[in-house]
Amino acid sequence: MINVKKISSSDVLGITASGLCAIHCAITPLIFVAKPILENTSTIHSHSHWWALFDLLFMVLSLFAVYYSSKQASSKTMKWLFWLAWMIFTVGLFFEFIHVQFGIWLMYFGSISLIVIHFKNHLNHQKYSRNVCK
Repeated sequence: MINVKKISSSDVLGITASGLCAIHCAITPLIFVAKPILENTSTIHSHSHWWALFDLLFMVLSLFAVYYSSKQASSKTMKWLFWLAWMIFTVGLFFEFIHVQFGIWLMYFGSISLIVIHFKNHLNHQKYSRNVCK
């Protein structure tokens, strides 16, 4: 029998991590634009390197979420979609790190894909648990 609570937790983690990553990616350019202004008007020193650590954090969180969700996914297609979306997201992160121009679009596409796949997987397992409990 499938452990619905475990699936729900990993899907919620995946949705949350991917959503926060998309927000992080959207806010980053604004922070870098504001950075010179903030440095000139205050005593704040540059700590932009810690901001890049969020990329690694999101990649690791999404890896755990994809691993557990795909392990319990109801179909092989869903398992492949999880890993494909994660790979696109990770390649996008790497490309962004080495300053390949379209890397950010791969990150957005992978992140949004992970949100949709986790949400679909979560709904599939809620439907399954309702049918089992009847």
